[in-house]
Amino acid sequence: MAIQKVFIKSSAYLTCLSHALSTETEEIMGLLLGYVEPNLNLSSSMEDVVGLSFIESVVILQRSVRQADRVEISPLQLSAATLKAEKLSVKVSKPIRVLGWYHSHPHITVQPSHVDIHTQANYQAMDPDFIGLIFSVFQQEANEKFANSSMICFQAVDVDGILSSRDIAVNIVPQNVPVIIGHCLKALTKIPLTLFNEEKELKEKCYGGDSISKIHNTSVFTRAMCQLIECCEMPCISAVTAYEKFLLNQLHRLQLAKEILETH
Repeated sequence: MAIQKVFIKSSAYLTCLSHALSTETEEIMGLLLGYVEPNLNLSSSMEDVVGLSFIESVVILQRSVRQADRVEISPLQLSAATLKAEKLSVKVSKPIRVLGWYHSHPHITVQPSHVDIHTQANYQAMDPDFIGLIFSVFQQEANEKFANSSMICFQAVDVDGILSSRDIAVNIVPQNVPVIIGHCLKALTKIPLTLFNEEKELKEKCYGGDSISKIHNTSVFTRAMCQLIECCEMPCISAVTAYEKFLLNQLHRLQLAKEILETH
């Protein structure tokens, strides 16, 4: 079933974009959780049924390989994400599963590279509904004051033995399921811890040598922690605070509605 359009919930989009903006020098990655429904209205027969993909939440992944132009997802991470999808599926009574992956392109175009396309093709060999999202971040033209960000959704296609990418229309839609909002919020707050663990593992790998090397590695780790607090921790706190205000306002409206109903 060919995926015709993707609908990503606002809370999932916010988490993906926040993760992409967490580092300016290296690509980040994560997995998308959701479900697919057939769009029978646009299909003339069962043979050409197209699908609508609904991305509900995400799973933040810790990078084992940290490079400016490459990310990898291990089978262990994919298995752990599958278990999370199954648990979420039970809670919301929807067929939630691992439905795609996302990664960032800092300072480069949003278009998928040949590595991205081949990676996507490998995932589609296991699941034809699998999609890929790319977030281009920190893109700034010479005559622009602020950096831009953009997003693309794609799948790999084989045309006469040559792999290429096919763009898929993607829409951001509101999320109104509290359980899934909470799941995305947990993923959002996990970003700083994930980045901390990556820096900590890197420091432990580099630990050793003479005193100068130890001092240098410690200073690099300290600088990374300061950047983490400034660029990631504070925005996450702001997001949680904003969500708390939203819940309080919603609670206030419900209390007013309750009082009106009781007076009648």
